Amino acid sequence: MVRHASVTESVGEVSFAKHLEGILAELAYFQQHPQQLWLEPILGDPFRRSNVLALVRGQGQKTVVLTGHYDVVSVKTYGPLEPYAFDPDQLLPRLIADLEANARSEAEHRALRDLVSGDYEPGRGILDMKSGLAAGMSVLEAFSRLDKPVGNLLFLAVADEENNSWGARSSVAQLRDLRETLGLEIAAVINLDATSDEGDGSQGRAWYLGSVGKLLVSAYVVGIDTHAGYPLEGINPNFLLSQMVSRLECNPALADSASGETAPPPTTLKQTDLKTHYDVTTPGRAWACFNVLSHGKSAAGVLAEFRQEIQVALHEALQELRCRAASWGAQPKALEVEPYVLSFAELCQKQRMGPGFEAELAAFVAQLDTTLDLPTRSQLITDWAWGKSELIGPAVVLGFASQHYPAVLAQGQSPVTQTVRAALQRAGLETATSVYERGFFAGISDMSWFGQATALDVATVNANTPALSAHLQTAPLGLPTFNLGPWGRDYHQWLERVYAPYAYGVLPELLWRVSREILSGSTG
Repeated sequence: MVRHASVTESVGEVSFAKHLEGILAELAYFQQHPQQLWLEPILGDPFRRSNVLALVRGQGQKTVVLTGHYDVVSVKTYGPLEPYAFDPDQLLPRLIADLEANARSEAEHRALRDLVSGDYEPGRGILDMKSGLAAGMSVLEAFSRLDKPVGNLLFLAVADEENNSWGARSSVAQLRDLRETLGLEIAAVINLDATSDEGDGSQGRAWYLGSVGKLLVSAYVVGIDTHAGYPLEGINPNFLLSQMVSRLECNPALADSASGETAPPPTTLKQTDLKTHYDVTTPGRAWACFNVLSHGKSAAGVLAEFRQEIQVALHEALQELRCRAASWGAQPKALEVEPYVLSFAELCQKQRMGPGFEAELAAFVAQLDTTLDLPTRSQLITDWAWGKSELIGPAVVLGFASQHYPAVLAQGQSPVTQTVRAALQRAGLETATSVYERGFFAGISDMSWFGQATALDVATVNANTPALSAHLQTAPLGLPTFNLGPWGRDYHQWLERVYAPYAYGVLPELLWRVSREILSGSTG
């Protein structure tokens, strides 16, 4: 599977589903039951990708879903080794030679030690997350060889996890339909995603009850442009934005806590003014995006917190400009105003925009380049809407610039969670391999679309995400969802590698035990 390049939104990703279907079709079970292996086109996907589904039926309706994504990130970071990024056998000796000659950082020296040990395998996607898919497939094959097993096992491989989760989002509707058409009672979903561990593996040998949520908060900052020779006759949005970033960046007060764990604080992913050419006029607009991870905070709660922090930052920025102007001996009228903050939904209120606005907005969105990413589309739409509003700055329009990933968390004392916990505890004793329980999977994952949301606010997300006008947020399936996958180091980097003894030896056994016990137990 690693040798089949499947970079997100590439031809290889589109063709990978057929490739994976071909691998599964070689199993004796699917040769006897070909109708239970199929490709499901992803709903509304502009790239026409498909999810891969393989169902092994036993006795009864109870079903466990083993799922993971088959797309991988770019290989540009491999530099001269890029041609070998998808071939672990070819890549390994070249990586070792390169590191022996050029390793400088501690991370590179650690990678060299790992690769020389023989316990780690390199390659793009081998950790994130085709080794997880392989473990799931091995369990599916073993289950298919049983004579009249209890329950059913559904393997689901999805596209586009690394970008917009088109595959997982589409599978929400597809799994709802399958429950009805095939009479399946889905008892649990097990995600097979990878964990990073820079130490002895104790952090990597983990199972998770949930996954962190993610919002990309956008700030469209409107100043007052002026000739650079008269800077105090305007308000530079770059200054306003710099004050905002200073207040928001890694602010621990904004880190969300739930179930005894605290998410990382917000960080800035984009900061720029919106001038498209050079002249001596100060910028009129600026734009920033902030990554916000959550464990239980709602979208409305995040917007409210950002509004409060930004309002303080804007007030302090204007106070500072007034002090600087006074020190220079000026009292410009531009600095007499007080900036305000509004949401994208408030900007687009009908009483402000008029009855024809929604049709105009739809027409503007329809003519945008479909290859633009969601943050860029959001920026263009917000800029257009501000222009239509006839409002004046200084102001900030807050919104969400990308797909929202809800935080999900399985109930800690539910029957199915207790079954998983007990199965892994027994396996740890019998195999002398401890597997540790964690709350939230730190990597943003497709668990958000299958699990039980901690705080769902679909209406706020849809109203304030300009670029999702054609692909509105939907609620996750609400199923008990866990992550149990491989571990390794440096995923998404050129030194991506999986710890092979765990991924190929221990993990399949753990998945086997957990799946069988869920299916045979009273987990209702």
